[in-house]
Amino acid sequence: MEHLQFSLLCSSWLNTLMLLWMLLLVHLVLQQPNGCFACVEQERIALLDIELAFTGHVSIADPSSFFSLWNKSIECCSWLGVHCSPTSKHVRGLDLVGITWENMMFNSNTLNISLFLPFRELRNLNLYGNHFNSCCIPSDCFGRLAKLDINLKFLDLSWNNFDSKALSSLATLRSLKALSLKQFWIEGSFPDDKQSQMQSELFINTLSGALSKLSKLKYLDLSENYLNGSIIPYLGQISSLKTLDLSWNKMDEGFDLNGLCKIKNLEELDISYNSMNANIPFCIRNMSSLNYFDASYNQFEMNFPSSIFENLTRLEFLDFSNNNFKGVFSFSSFANNTELKFLDLSNNCRLEIETEDLINPLFQLKVIDLANCIVNKASHSFPTLFSTQYMVQYIDLSSNKLEGNVPLWLFVNKTNLINLTLRNNSLGGSLIIPSQSTKLVRLDVSNNKLTGEVPVSIGLVFPNLTYLNMSHNLLQGVIPSSIKHLKLLKYLALSNNNISGQISDFVEELHDLYVLDLSVNQFHGHLLPNNWNPLGISVFVFVVNNNQLTGEIPTNLCNLSSLSYLDISENHFSGNLPSCITNMFLSVLSVEGNNLEGNLPTELCYTNGLALLDLSKNNFFGQVPSCFNLLTQLEYLNLRGNKLTGPFPNAFSNMSQLATLDLGNNHFVGHIPSWIGTKLHLLKIFSLKGNHFDGPISEQICNLRFLRILDLSHNNLSGHIPSCLHNIGHDPGLDFQFSIMIDLLSPQVSKAPHQEYITYEVKPADSTLTISEYIEFHMKKRSDNYRGDILHYLSGLDLSCNQLIGMIPENIGQMTWLRVLNFSNNLLIGPIPVMLSNLKNIESLDLSHNMLVGRIPPQLAELHFLAVFSVAYNNLSGPTIGFVAQFSTFDESSYEGNLYLCGPPLVKNCSSMITSPKDQVTNDIHPDKKAAKDRLILFASIALGFIIGFWGWMALLFLNRNLRYSYFLAIDGYMEEAFYMTGNLLPKMKSCL
Repeated sequence: MEHLQFSLLCSSWLNTLMLLWMLLLVHLVLQQPNGCFACVEQERIALLDIELAFTGHVSIADPSSFFSLWNKSIECCSWLGVHCSPTSKHVRGLDLVGITWENMMFNSNTLNISLFLPFRELRNLNLYGNHFNSCCIPSDCFGRLAKLDINLKFLDLSWNNFDSKALSSLATLRSLKALSLKQFWIEGSFPDDKQSQMQSELFINTLSGALSKLSKLKYLDLSENYLNGSIIPYLGQISSLKTLDLSWNKMDEGFDLNGLCKIKNLEELDISYNSMNANIPFCIRNMSSLNYFDASYNQFEMNFPSSIFENLTRLEFLDFSNNNFKGVFSFSSFANNTELKFLDLSNNCRLEIETEDLINPLFQLKVIDLANCIVNKASHSFPTLFSTQYMVQYIDLSSNKLEGNVPLWLFVNKTNLINLTLRNNSLGGSLIIPSQSTKLVRLDVSNNKLTGEVPVSIGLVFPNLTYLNMSHNLLQGVIPSSIKHLKLLKYLALSNNNISGQISDFVEELHDLYVLDLSVNQFHGHLLPNNWNPLGISVFVFVVNNNQLTGEIPTNLCNLSSLSYLDISENHFSGNLPSCITNMFLSVLSVEGNNLEGNLPTELCYTNGLALLDLSKNNFFGQVPSCFNLLTQLEYLNLRGNKLTGPFPNAFSNMSQLATLDLGNNHFVGHIPSWIGTKLHLLKIFSLKGNHFDGPISEQICNLRFLRILDLSHNNLSGHIPSCLHNIGHDPGLDFQFSIMIDLLSPQVSKAPHQEYITYEVKPADSTLTISEYIEFHMKKRSDNYRGDILHYLSGLDLSCNQLIGMIPENIGQMTWLRVLNFSNNLLIGPIPVMLSNLKNIESLDLSHNMLVGRIPPQLAELHFLAVFSVAYNNLSGPTIGFVAQFSTFDESSYEGNLYLCGPPLVKNCSSMITSPKDQVTNDIHPDKKAAKDRLILFASIALGFIIGFWGWMALLFLNRNLRYSYFLAIDGYMEEAFYMTGNLLPKMKSCL
């Protein structure tokens, strides 16, 4: 009996299962119009029609590779960009993004909207970035989609350029809920002319009319369109909106946010990057549903609008960064904002932030960014308010003048903390870290006053670190061995401290390192472990300059095949550059200030992509290899301070990107080639100081429109100063630095709505390394190295210690950007040009040791920035400038060696001096013509006198023996006097050393 019951039960279960299986099978079959499990056949054919239309021709290869992933199988629902219903298999979404971008030459970029009509269940249509500029039927472009209107909810037309007729047809899509027109005017911005302004108004009017009829629209993206504020009142009529993005427009023109206050149910508002400077209206406080508000990167100068947040109790995200807000902000303003998670007020440098007036806040922030504000102005104390924010993931308090120690509770209580940035403060003492491990991924305490050593257990407490920056502090000791446990570390910067030890003790353990910066410390020993093979290690940046490293450059360094930036300058390396250097794809190579020797290796010619090459201050000799012409991407080349020989290298004529060229203090000879003015037209810095170049300065050099520093001093150049020099330096648009991108996976704030505020998929700001050029230049009586931002202000023209003749060109006075002008120790004649008084930025003016005549122009007193001035050892006459303005700081050494100068600071009184014949030179007589006539008479007289005198004297010496004896005695006396006079010329000789 029991057996029978069991059999009946099993039979019942089997019948039930079979029945369910049959019902499911029937359901699936009925759902397929073509009777199979593939996508709808009619829609598959329609997709193939789209492919043909987008590629333009069946024989043309798909340049975007988009359709190459369409395998033409029956199951089209698996094709790229195609999204189907899981049950009906009808296409519900099409993402056709950026397909025609690279294929514009094969089609007219006209959209046939009929292509999408076969997709009856289509909900989402994404045509982003296709450069469509028209429709087949412009007046009814999107109107034809009205047949799908009951289903179509999302339409993305960003990065296209449809005309106003097509735009007006959007009004027919009454069921549309989301519309994106981001950067709709892809061809460019609207210039400031009447025609373009009319075009802009037409666009705004047409768009406004269409949008006002979309009564169900909830999401609208109009970012990056150069729209002005006149569109805001129309947007206020779309009461259904919940998300509105107006970022990257020109809302500063006609801006009035009051119109947006009518959208009572708005939840997300983005008005960032608009340069707006009007006030944020008080009515924003009535938008009680607002949870996302981004007003960053504008120019708001009002007092911080604390009162508008009282009613915004749903606010989660607030970004007012990079504005000019002022006044005092108190955290008590957010007492009612219990949902607040993201707060960014950074880069409002006039905004005072008080953090201690709210003891127990109800909100739990995840992101706090107060960088470059004024936090706790009175005490500069660390905000203890943040000790209660247990959910915080991201803290940035950099550039706030905070003092005291880094509080331990930052690490102990913040179990979710991922990013901590405290750079550019005055925090001191030792960095104390907890004993237990944390989740911290990014730690930046650079540019403070931290003392002691790097924490011994740092690698155990922070095992998840990918970014560690402790540079520019007062740290000492050695790097702890626990740093080997930072297996995820990608960025390590400990530069500008006093840390010692050997790099080779720990570097081989950091396998994922991208950036290593240990510069300006006391590291010693070898650069890398002798037997270490770093193959597979992805180091992009290796910076160890200004240490005490010794030995030869190891060949295993070349195994770092990903290395882009190598700076080992200012150490004690010896030997040659390894020939294997061509194995690396270097962008930057600096070995300046070592003891390297030998010929310049030809292997350097094959380092593809090299942008900066600095081999200065070593012992390289020989000529520059001709294969240097392969370095076509070089922007910076510095060979100063070696023993290089030969003429100016013709190989440089192929370096059309060169911005800095420094060949100073070598043994180059010959003429300076004229092709520099055409082949190296981007030069900003050009120095040939301290070589043996001769001949004239070619006028072709005047074609260097970007040139800001020209140093040809201490050579054997002759001829006149080119009168066209005033043409250089008038296009200062080029920067004195360039950047290298480093791909780091480190935490960064994500500001997109509906997403987490911390993500690991983006690059941080610090992933861009800026490389500053430098130049050694003589200014203010000394030679210094100038690097980085100072080069934006440094400009100079130094032709001193040559054999230049003629007059100083008057139009030098047009070079108003000059800060240094040095023509000393030449053979220049004529007066000092009055136009030099136009050099309003000049700081150093040296015309000493020439043969200048006439008076010192009193107009030079208008040069208010002069710190160095010298006209010593010329033939000047008349009064000095006296104790006027900046000239009151100059002593008599600025004027010495001019016999007929008088007045303070000289002891000679002008009223008691006899007028010198040289004083008769005036501007009424053209100095060039007068000088030429005088020279002709002088040379003729000398020649005639020499012929008569020489042969007459020879006859007397031949006939009179006693006279011959007396003559040679006199010669001996004159030689002794000549040696004595030579001593008086030493000041001039020393000035050119």
